[in-house]
This record gives sequence, C-alpha cells and structure tokens, in this order.
Amino acid sequence: MSRLKVIQIGVGGFGQSWLTILRDFNEIELVAVVDVDENNIVDAKKLLKDDSIQFFQNHLEAFEQVEADIAIIITPPQTHKRLALDALRAGLYVFMEKPITHTFEEATELYNEAKKYEKFIMISQNYRWRPEISAIKNCIQQGIIGTVEYGEWNFRRATKFGGWRDQYSEILIEDMSIHHFDLLRHILGKDATSIYSKSMKPSWSWFGGNGVASAIIKFDETLINYFGSWVTRGKETSWNGEVRLVGSKGIIELIDDVPLLTYEDGKTHELELPKMPYTDREFSIFEMVQAIKENRKPITHLEDNLKSFAIVGGALQSIKHGEEVTIVGSKSIEAIN
Repeated sequence: MSRLKVIQIGVGGFGQSWLTILRDFNEIELVAVVDVDENNIVDAKKLLKDDSIQFFQNHLEAFEQVEADIAIIITPPQTHKRLALDALRAGLYVFMEKPITHTFEEATELYNEAKKYEKFIMISQNYRWRPEISAIKNCIQQGIIGTVEYGEWNFRRATKFGGWRDQYSEILIEDMSIHHFDLLRHILGKDATSIYSKSMKPSWSWFGGNGVASAIIKFDETLINYFGSWVTRGKETSWNGEVRLVGSKGIIELIDDVPLLTYEDGKTHELELPKMPYTDREFSIFEMVQAIKENRKPITHLEDNLKSFAIVGGALQSIKHGEEVTIVGSKSIEAIN
C-alpha cells in the first residue's frame, strides 16, 4: 500500500506540533491543511515549507478538491461531531484528538451516526503508548502483583493554556482526566462501574471553571482514589501523574515516570521498559495506519473510547447531583435515591 494521504483540520496551538509529527511520519503524506483562522494558515505554511500541500479555510472545500484517505481533526471539542461526520460523508477515515466531543451526549450521537458509514473514527489516547505505561500494564496483566484491589492516582500541574479551555465549567475532568481514566481502563483491563466525584475552583485559579477534582472510581471490585489539579502549587507531577496500584502480592508505583515493583518482602526494583516502534502521539498515528492496512478497527476506536468518556460523563453527573453514578458499558446513569 502506498502512503496514506492526510488532511489536517486545525493547526493553531496544539495543531502546530501535530503538523510536525505528520510531516515527518514516513507512512503518510500530508496533502492539505485546513484552519478557519488565516493567521494559523500563514504559520503552517512557514512551518511546512512545502508547495505541494494545499491550504483551505473551509474543510468541505478541502474534502471536495483534494484526494485523501484520512481527516485528522485537531480542533476544539465543540467542533468534533460536525467535522467528523462531514469527513465520514466524504469517504474518509477520521482521527481525532480527545475528548471525543464536548459532551457525552454528543459523543453518543456521533457514535450512532458513525455506524452508518464504512470508515471508522479513532480517538488519540497517546498516553497509552508510553514505555512506562506499557511496563505497568504488562506487569498487571501477567498477575505479578496478583489482583489489583485498590489504587491511587494523583495528578498535579499548574498549566496556563488560555483560549477555549479557560471557559469550561469542569476543565480538569472534561479535558485532562480523560487521559488518566483511559489509562486506568487500559492498565487494569476493566471498565469502570461507578464513580463519585467532587470539584472546586481555588481562589487563585486562572480557569473560569473548576481546576481541581477528586473521584472514587470502582472498576468491578477494584477501588481507585483519583485526585487531580491543574492549578497546583509546589512540586508538580509528570503528565502521567503519580500512581500506586496495590495487589495481593505487591505494589506497582509510577513516580516521576519511573515504574517500580515492590514485592511482599519489601524488595523494590524498576520495571524493564519495553521496546516500542513508536511512542506517544507517533504511536497513535502508527496504530491508525496499521488498522487501515490490516482492515481492522484501531485499538482506541470510537466505540472503545466511549467507555473512557463515560467515566467523564459519570463524573460530571456526580459533581452536578452530589451522588454516586453507575456506569454501564459506554453509558453513565444518574443514581436515583
């Protein structure tokens, strides 16, 4: 199969770094760039320095005029549903940044509509594809510490983005925690069954909404205590966070992105990091290409990612109503007393 042709939609901010990844990835060809902001188009032209790439401010014009295989969507979540469906109608595969959409209800609507089309939608969950995460998952799945009975996940950073993120009412849960919730599903090999969550906005916060949240999440019989802050003070964690997963035969920890295994006798050693053909976002693109070549769904296809996004939806319901919320498959259900 020749190189797959890609149209990237959205090249402002985070989209600029995606341009570099796509430009340098050998198995794809970047054929067009779309952005509604002319300044972003100018910046993209300067970055790419490639006259063969076409530039548009209207994605429908790009779909009509450029032959392509994949639409890569790096835009605010409020635009994802419309752009993804337009791409499917144009006969393109779809690759999107997380979260799927702005709301869980929109994501469910997109899933139901997307089933009408032959091509798939993949969500980039790039945190999965890091050697330290793979090392932890492999250890858990091999049963080295026995059954994981409880765990702690702590995330603390002070990050100022500006733009649309500053307007979200629950910015940590809606935009950041999806990474950690998805990692929990990935590592444990289980789907969440319930969540109880609280959030708040510290007096010094620069976000319009709540930048601090905690949650108690059940994955069947495994209890996870989650805490996250995007407006922390003092020592920050990595983007992965600090993790402790405690089993019947030992504990696995992730501290400063170093995975550690401690047995019942107290002996601790670092887990060996696996060799990977690509990591992080590059692996996400690699998985997309391989899925198309092998005529299969990618690992983080839309239906699977709905199960991670359902945890976000459940957390938001729990915060709103002050109740524990039951999560069934890819649906979050408000608890009724």
